[in-house]
Amino acid sequence: MAVAIPQAIQMSCPRCRALRKFVAIDGGALYRCGGCEWQWSFGTQAPTGTATAVLNAGGTAITVASGGASFTNGMLLAYDTGQLLEILTVNGSATATNIPVTPASRSHLSAVTFGQLLVSQSFTGFGVDGVTIPNPPYGF
Repeated sequence: MAVAIPQAIQMSCPRCRALRKFVAIDGGALYRCGGCEWQWSFGTQAPTGTATAVLNAGGTAITVASGGASFTNGMLLAYDTGQLLEILTVNGSATATNIPVTPASRSHLSAVTFGQLLVSQSFTGFGVDGVTIPNPPYGF
């Protein structure tokens, strides 16, 4: 039986304003900063798209029907926004139908949605300090 390894990513924390490791704590879109330990929800914002082909573990290109050139080098993507969310980085110049990315750590089916990474504070409300998150790309 294989044991699942939590997805982790290095990125700048909106609260700490420092490079930190973020670990997926629910196997999906909920991540925790390794510095301040605040929980963050990862989602998508424009530009967004839908993959037209399978992305296997180790795969380095997302195939789309059109609109691939909207994704620029260095942009962080939330890929497969369902339960298998994975954070990928655009790694090169995208074309209309092909987006080069860092190697995927797991396999994904076709027709999955993805988009530029959106980081949101998970807990808000009375007694919870708000964090003013700067405009993208969050200082990555």
